[in-house]
Amino acid sequence: MNEAPVIRLLYEGLPPLYGEEPAARPLTLEGLSASPLAPPPGNGEWKMGGSGPLRWLEMPAEDLPGPVYLTGAATSTLDAARTLLEAGLFPEWASLLSLSQSAGRGQMRRAWSSPPGNLYSALRLPADGPFAGFAAAPACGALTAEALSGEGCPVMLKWPNDILQAAEGFRPGVMPGREGCRKVGGMLIEERHGALIAGTGLNLASCPPLSSLRDNYAFSAGVLCGKGGLPLVGQGGENGKENKDIVTIFTLWKRLAGRMFSCYAGKDAPRPWWPALAEKHLAFKGCRVTLADACPEGEALARIPCEGLVDGVTASGALRLSTAYGTETFLGGSLLPGEGFLSSSE
Repeated sequence: MNEAPVIRLLYEGLPPLYGEEPAARPLTLEGLSASPLAPPPGNGEWKMGGSGPLRWLEMPAEDLPGPVYLTGAATSTLDAARTLLEAGLFPEWASLLSLSQSAGRGQMRRAWSSPPGNLYSALRLPADGPFAGFAAAPACGALTAEALSGEGCPVMLKWPNDILQAAEGFRPGVMPGREGCRKVGGMLIEERHGALIAGTGLNLASCPPLSSLRDNYAFSAGVLCGKGGLPLVGQGGENGKENKDIVTIFTLWKRLAGRMFSCYAGKDAPRPWWPALAEKHLAFKGCRVTLADACPEGEALARIPCEGLVDGVTASGALRLSTAYGTETFLGGSLLPGEGFLSSSE
């Protein structure tokens, strides 16, 4: 860790990264205490920190892998993190949480619906191991799935970086029905100035309506649930305090980031550690799928469509499929349930 674990409240927001819109809007102490980002009491007193256009209130924190910044609405957490990065204030394992995003984005630069109440984070990853290459996205997805499962939320990793939750849980070799599985989150990894930052969104309070999804969607969006289908977080103020298992978004993120760091830091082995972790949570393992816009690894020729059984992932981050041509690996493509999925689950 490059810096002590602290909480930093960006009470003046962040200046524009480009254009005129601030990268992040201010969040006052009063606004923080009434929001789902509120830290639990008892961490200590807030003190002034920073200088010039980047100032904050700071208090010490325990069990964090690095500093965590809290801010109001951001254009995106990736934009806000980049602003801090360019100022030399976002070391490895630093993170940022925003109340909402006005320009959240996912894969292929698609818009990511980002109303208040959900988790929007940015986390700077180390630049070694799987994070030094293409494997960064599925490796980060594997750490996220493992951390959520540790919080009592069994989820599936839809290669390379989507998070699914099935009503009946994860059953290898059994394709969940279209109405029994939901996309509850996802992540986007961007590299800037030699630094790797993972932006993650989790639907904790709301999700996009069916009408906003692409025509070829596999599963509709849903809200991530904990044990017994209960919500994971309260939404500020007194909401949720009757249930001791319901926490704020800050507390949930603190637990997730801590679990991810511990899992990563505890892996000291000569062989890549993350493929087994990814396969532990891998969606559709043993099931027939279609890989649209498939990008084969190596010099193999692309085929449209490409179909096969999900076999696993490789140390390079590639998806491994058992096809009519043998075992093949792919570095890109849109993973969809196999032919007959829609008719059999409607």
